[in-house]
Amino acid sequence: MTFVARMAWREARTGAPRLLFFFLCVAIGVAAVVVLRSLMQTVRVTLTREARTFVGADVLLRSPVPWTSAERDLITRAFGEAGVGAEAELIQTQTMASAAPGQGSGVVRLVEVLAMGPGFPYYGTLELEDGRPWSHDLLAGHGVAVPPSFLVEMGLVVGDTLRLAGQDFTIRAAVVRDRLQQGGGFSFGPRIYVDVADLRRTTLLGFGSRATYQVAATVPPDRLDGLVDRLRDGLDRRASVRDWRTLEDRLGRNLTIGENYLSLVGFAIVVLGGIGVWSVTRVVVAQKVRSVAVLKCLGATSRQVLGIYLLQMLGLAGGGSLIGVGLAVAAAAVIPGRLVTPLGIEAVHVTASAAAQGVLVGVLVSTIFALVPLLEMQRVKPLLLLRAASSAGGGRHDRRTLVAWVVAAAALVGVAVWQAGSVRAGLYVTAGLAVVALALLGAGRALLAVTRPLARSPRFALRHAVVSLGRPGNQTRVILMAVGLGCFFTLSVRAVQGNLLHEFDAQIGGAAPDLVLIDIQPDQVDGVSRVVAPYVAHPVRLVPLLRGRVSAVQGRRLQLAGPDAVREHRRLTREYGLTYRLGLEDNERVTAGRFWSAPVGTGGGSDGNAAGLGPGVDTEVSIAQDVHDEAEVDLGDLIRFDVAGQPLTARVTSIRDVAWDDAQNGGFVFVLRPSPAVDRAPQSFVGFVAGGTDASARGALQRDLVRTYPNVSVIDVREVLQSVRDVVANVTLGVTIVGAVTLAGGVLILVGAVAMTKFQRLYEAAIYRTLGASTRLIATLVAIEYGLLGGLAGLLGAAGAFGLSWALARYLFHITWAPGPGALAAGAGLTALVVCVVGVLASVDVLIRKPLSTLRSE
Repeated sequence: MTFVARMAWREARTGAPRLLFFFLCVAIGVAAVVVLRSLMQTVRVTLTREARTFVGADVLLRSPVPWTSAERDLITRAFGEAGVGAEAELIQTQTMASAAPGQGSGVVRLVEVLAMGPGFPYYGTLELEDGRPWSHDLLAGHGVAVPPSFLVEMGLVVGDTLRLAGQDFTIRAAVVRDRLQQGGGFSFGPRIYVDVADLRRTTLLGFGSRATYQVAATVPPDRLDGLVDRLRDGLDRRASVRDWRTLEDRLGRNLTIGENYLSLVGFAIVVLGGIGVWSVTRVVVAQKVRSVAVLKCLGATSRQVLGIYLLQMLGLAGGGSLIGVGLAVAAAAVIPGRLVTPLGIEAVHVTASAAAQGVLVGVLVSTIFALVPLLEMQRVKPLLLLRAASSAGGGRHDRRTLVAWVVAAAALVGVAVWQAGSVRAGLYVTAGLAVVALALLGAGRALLAVTRPLARSPRFALRHAVVSLGRPGNQTRVILMAVGLGCFFTLSVRAVQGNLLHEFDAQIGGAAPDLVLIDIQPDQVDGVSRVVAPYVAHPVRLVPLLRGRVSAVQGRRLQLAGPDAVREHRRLTREYGLTYRLGLEDNERVTAGRFWSAPVGTGGGSDGNAAGLGPGVDTEVSIAQDVHDEAEVDLGDLIRFDVAGQPLTARVTSIRDVAWDDAQNGGFVFVLRPSPAVDRAPQSFVGFVAGGTDASARGALQRDLVRTYPNVSVIDVREVLQSVRDVVANVTLGVTIVGAVTLAGGVLILVGAVAMTKFQRLYEAAIYRTLGASTRLIATLVAIEYGLLGGLAGLLGAAGAFGLSWALARYLFHITWAPGPGALAAGAGLTALVVCVVGVLASVDVLIRKPLSTLRSE
């Protein structure tokens, strides 16, 4: 071992310049793993540690409807038996906010209102801009607390008056940090805080309001489990019960999944670096064949020779991994704070576990990829010094080499499973890498076959460039694999982004609605239409909306006697939005039965005769295809709905196929036939307005609506879509950066591959120069060779991105596919240019060296 260690050190010291790219390949991959894992670990530790502050209490009950007296009694008894220390009532809803006359900029804004009782939150606090401690007294007597960004947008300051639902509230504080997670969904506007007693004095909690009723409490730790179980068993299933530990577990689980996913991204980059390690190791082995033969002539065994170079590669992998950790520390230090402060952390720091994992992954992957080329050294014979024609095996693979391939593949799968935290995910990733790698390797063979006829070209540079592609020991397949993967990742992300943004632009163009009006009461329909009319070219479209639940089903395949049976069935338990009308929408088509054309009881014939429905049946209903397929509801079945406490029985007379992604004016699972019973059911209306692109006109419309009908909320769809577009752009940027890092790794591997094969090119260039070839001619030869490689890599990457964007658009996003051939062609051309330029620049030493010194060394 002393001899092995000493020789490994000597070999590494003398060949250090040639092994620079070994370090770089390992370091880039390890840095990616360490940064990604450190980010997720930091976020997970911070969020789970502060899980109580997210809930603000030990237990939180939520219901989409007001609590019944029976539910109140159950909650009171359960709290008393559990020794609840404190409890508070909360209500969450949405409304339009505007400044009092003469104040602010005149902007009207949809806001999320969270009304709190005294004492809440029990854990954590709301941090105020002026540094004062949070107190519920700030909300007493029509006070309100708002985010600073809301003040800027509205042109208001603390002390001004804010109008909500026709009542004036005084802005008492600006909340700069809010950790409460009460919404559980997408927020259409900034959150503002009011007192729950003041909210009850407004009109926001009338019928049709979108309010969530909550109860928060503190509970002794040893009684928390029993309380949660009792509440879940006793309350209606529409109510949810959660405690801070549930949130902590869910956060931890989701963040672990996110951490493992990002680690797989880093693992893919490490594998790409491993390909570079494999490339460098192959060239090192080819260069050291004579040295190995000398060592064997002097008595060294095959095991000692393998140990020398394996120890050398392990040292290089360890050094490269440590350099990767250093790069990760530098990268974490430059991550902008604004990207991570919303997650509750000030900065990202490299964690010890992430650094250890990164080093271990780097060493393992480097060893896996270096092992097979190193085994070639065992087949080098001492006779090579006497017979130059002898080789290390002539490309044949013995049993030991095949076993090494199997072991390396199994080890790579094991590392992937470890990084993913899932056997299935690890297998998928390694299988995907294998498929892509095999495709690129096959493309390398195809390139040699397709370009072989060009070897007979009369043009010297083209003929010899094609011959050079098939030179033994050339890096054709390695370069294709590295650059092709990077090109594929980057162009795929760009293609998908283009399709999504194209779809968003299509949705907000033309006559599509850009304003949605909600909570319009039946007696306000005509008035709202009059207010909106001056601002639009087409009349506002008002759709009736009923909120109901399925309480029973009587059918051929499905028999649900009551609400308990519906809950056990689990397919029809949620609250549905119901509507009624006389025709189909553009995104609907009838697949079975017949859709009505007149209301119940308005004329002769079965189409308008209420008696044809059967005794006790109030109307007809058309169901979506999903209900028929998944819940087993058929034509002729009876469905009983509970619409805000009022029963409504309907017979299924048609089944509709609904294109949900094209539901610009809303999509409904259940559509009722108009009837007197439906008219009597509690309902509100939703309006869809095409307000145009003029932001000032849309703002004036919102101000007039809020002034006349303060209970009506206006959602600016253009603003929502812009928010979604921003999210997509940010995610795309992040993934594009990953793809760019991968592409940069591919370029480094390309440079390394070119540099490591210079010993072959030096002798060839010397012969060419001796025979009269100019430097320009040799440079042209190199440019053609690498131009062909880059062109094929770019073409394959663009083709893969083309196919992937089509598949994602059709099967995942269900949007219109826009191929974007211009961007893909530009990406393929740019890839070819980059590879060509890098190939020429990396071969400068070959181009300028005098032939005499090379021939003398031979």
